[in-house]
Amino acid sequence: MIHNNPLRRSGTRLQKQGTLWFQQTRTAGGTFFEEAQDASVAFARDMRAASTKLAGTASRSAAGFQKALRKEAFDWQALVLKTRDAYVAEFEQRLELVESQALSAREALKLGTVETTVLQSTHDLLEGAQRRVDERLDRGPKPAGRKTISKPKAARPTTKKGQSPLRNYDQLTAKDVVSRVQRLSAPQTTAVLDYERARKKRATVIRAAEHRLAAAS
Repeated sequence: MIHNNPLRRSGTRLQKQGTLWFQQTRTAGGTFFEEAQDASVAFARDMRAASTKLAGTASRSAAGFQKALRKEAFDWQALVLKTRDAYVAEFEQRLELVESQALSAREALKLGTVETTVLQSTHDLLEGAQRRVDERLDRGPKPAGRKTISKPKAARPTTKKGQSPLRNYDQLTAKDVVSRVQRLSAPQTTAVLDYERARKKRATVIRAAEHRLAAAS
């Protein structure tokens, strides 16, 4: 009895300790499960919040990036349109200037042509009138006792037959030749007279040359 009591007490202590360990282990397991569950719920909540925040941030970033791209595209479009409009305006301005210059040149040429035609017609009329006056004078009765004026002896021309008496003679008008004849020497005037009689046959030039030779004799 004496020896059995300590064993019984030892068994009782072991049983109590085992029961206490089991209870503590079960309590710790429950606590771990609850904490793990709470941690899982918190983790899921945090993950969902983080995902929502990430999605929101990504959406805002995408919207901002899209807005920036749209603004950049509008800026480039405005720049291109402005450059194009400026180029078109400059081109139209230059085109108007060229057209204005062409119109002015055309009008000037037209007026010059009209003026040349009028002057030529007037010159022809004057020549015709002078020719008719000369013809009437030649046909009219000569006054009595009028001495016949002998024509001056023509000086020997200094140029060869058929050769132009003056430089660029064929490009000169009758008015230009008449003006120059007044300053020519007798041989040069004779050359002009011969050349006109043989080739040009301009009455005003021929008369001017004859008068010049008559005055020089």
